[in-house]
Amino acid sequence: MVQDKRPAHRLKTRYKLFYVLSVVSLAALLCTNFGVIYTLIITPPDEPETVMKLVYIIMVAGFFILAAQALLVFTRVIALLGREAQAMEAMHEQIEQLSVYDDLTGVYNRFKFETVAERELGNVRRYGSNLSGIMFDIDDFKDINERHGYKTGDKLLTNLAQFVQNKLRQTDYVFRWRGGKFIILAPHTDIDKAAMVAEKLRQIVGHKLFGGTIRMTISLGVVQGRDDDSMESFLHRIQSALTGAKSQGKNRVVVSRD
Repeated sequence: MVQDKRPAHRLKTRYKLFYVLSVVSLAALLCTNFGVIYTLIITPPDEPETVMKLVYIIMVAGFFILAAQALLVFTRVIALLGREAQAMEAMHEQIEQLSVYDDLTGVYNRFKFETVAERELGNVRRYGSNLSGIMFDIDDFKDINERHGYKTGDKLLTNLAQFVQNKLRQTDYVFRWRGGKFIILAPHTDIDKAAMVAEKLRQIVGHKLFGGTIRMTISLGVVQGRDDDSMESFLHRIQSALTGAKSQGKNRVVVSRD
């Protein structure tokens, strides 16, 4: 960070030095020009044309210095505007990321889910595309927090979210819903393939030691989008499937084919 600031500081110092020198030079030229004109008026020389040429030369030199000052100021302003534009772009990207990503786990948040779900359900209605959804929840997550502490629970959520995301295709989406609940949207995937994905996730999560010491299980509900689904009805069906998995003893997959 310090290395990045040094060139900018040196450039700023050079700008100041050049500007001060140009001001001093311009002041010297103006004083010289005033002195020559004053002398020309008080004690006219034998050859005033020669003196006037000197006056013109001094004036031209002054114009060049003014032009150099204007160019210096212009380049400085352009540089400042460029840095401001970069800062604004970086801030815009940061705000955009905060608006669609969960700040704890790094996967998409529930607000992003609404956008993606509406779009993908639109594809189901218009083009007959397949869309499957999987909602999963950590079993007894409250007990894990109480036993290991909430800080460990947060790390567990982050590790689980990234672990699941790495097991999916790049075209799939992972969203954190709330607490230990997550939703997976799998475009171009029918319910049978989604059920296989859900069962695979259930098994590999159940066999993994998170943090080297914590073993946990997840319950999953699976549904397929229908052409008459709204986002609300799709979400209701996937939540009902997860509730069914919980009520049937947890650590299982319930596939809703209604």
